[in-house]
Amino acid sequence: MQKVRIFIITAAILIGAVIGVAQTLQPTPAPMQAAPPAFVPDAKQQAEMAENIKELQELKVQNDEILKQQQAALEALDDLQKEADQMRIYSKRG
Repeated sequence: MQKVRIFIITAAILIGAVIGVAQTLQPTPAPMQAAPPAFVPDAKQQAEMAENIKELQELKVQNDEILKQQQAALEALDDLQKEADQMRIYSKRG
């Protein structure tokens, strides 16, 4: 019985040592793959992109003009609201 106990304890120590060593081993690094070549557009694609950029810039200008008009309309509505509030105040006094 004593020999079985010593065998089990020894086996447990050896298993623990093997697990400890296995955890400390460094994994081998994966080989690096070459990066794919960068996309280089041809002349036709460059012309299309330039045209698209031009259209987007025109749209941006149009949007800026619309925003200015909307801002002016909001300011006019604010002025009307202030005048209406003043008329209510004066009508209550009179």
